[in-house]
Amino acid sequence: MPTISIDTFFACTLMVSVVIISSILLTGTLNAQMASVKDLNQDEYFRALSEYVLLNTGAPANWGSDSTIGPSSFGLAKQGSLRSYELDIDKTSRLNSQNAFALTYPEILTAAGLSDIALGISISQMMNVSISLSANSTSPQSVMYTFRISVSQDGAGVETSLHCYTVARNFLSDSYNSTSADGTGYFDVELPNASNGTALLVVFARAFQDSRITAYGVYSFQHLSSQSQPEDTTFNLSPLNYTLFLNSAYSNFTVENCYAFSYGYQSNLTATSNETYAIPTISETSPMVLVTSASNASTYFINWTDYPQVPLEAGADFQNSESYAFSYLVTIKGTLYNLVLRFGGISP
Repeated sequence: MPTISIDTFFACTLMVSVVIISSILLTGTLNAQMASVKDLNQDEYFRALSEYVLLNTGAPANWGSDSTIGPSSFGLAKQGSLRSYELDIDKTSRLNSQNAFALTYPEILTAAGLSDIALGISISQMMNVSISLSANSTSPQSVMYTFRISVSQDGAGVETSLHCYTVARNFLSDSYNSTSADGTGYFDVELPNASNGTALLVVFARAFQDSRITAYGVYSFQHLSSQSQPEDTTFNLSPLNYTLFLNSAYSNFTVENCYAFSYGYQSNLTATSNETYAIPTISETSPMVLVTSASNASTYFINWTDYPQVPLEAGADFQNSESYAFSYLVTIKGTLYNLVLRFGGISP
């Protein structure tokens, strides 16, 4: 019996699916053509639709990076990519409701050509990074904090390499460590008393067997301060097209520092205006965590976001209803993520 490679098998499978869905698109929107594809198995139809969304850029092809436009056709693939299931960092970020330039659910449905079909999109990291404060001890000049870090994949502990960053007032440090076979590791950091206020621990975990499996976790805590971060000092951080946008209804704060962190890279961001900072286009296969520290007359506080803005949930919530679900491994900027597309009845 002749054999074919895995790559050839996937290429043939994708070609058949794309031909099916493309033939539907040629004669109108997906919604308008549902009646004409009743002979198609619904599972096959929705699978073909899923692959179309993941293998096509949508239109215009640059709709992700241009905040002034939305897609007329819905596709998440990176423009010019030579690999299947490689998604665009900005298109995925615009699915996150925390992004100031996020698409609304009606905009997603309109671009996908769906009116009587509900669509849900979920993207998550390959590993879960959980952080908890394990112990602390004080001295006249500082406080030593010990954190417990747990890394798991599909509920099982994972042995990983760790890179930990700590941000506080006039303080920045980093250190490498690792988790044991059960996915547990510990990290110590000593903060001077003068760095009182909100502090942030950012942890990146990388699987030893595959650098594309890299995930992050963030832990915020109060250092020598019982005052939580007040709501009127917070501001929205929205990354798009390698620019970090700061948006706040309040003007009584001063930005002190802006950082970009990844597993193996850290950088101070350069301000391009009062409300925008340039994000470096690093080639490393790692998500980025963007951290901004600021202060007003009485309070020091820290805001952060990730780029791409994953994990995310967009579209319909199928928690209590039936749906067709299709799971994929996708890459965004070289890092692996889990993606699930769900389709069901009319969205409530």
